Amino acid sequence: MIDVPLTPKQHNMRLVIARFHRKYGYYPSIRELADKTGKSMTQCARYMNALVKRGAAEKTAGIARGFRLL
Repeated sequence: MIDVPLTPKQHNMRLVIARFHRKYGYYPSIRELADKTGKSMTQCARYMNALVKRGAAEKTAGIARGFRLL
């Protein structure tokens, strides 16, 4: 787990993503993340983009589930 400064909401979203990955073996789609958290797909996409911007995750364009935590 990379030690980067995250807001409490970003940290909580990162924990949800990490738990999902441990349980299922793959990272959640934005829709699955929205279902798990009760947030909109737009909010989840913003959180995922914020994690990428902060260096806590990386995203590969053009690949389904091309998101992973660092």
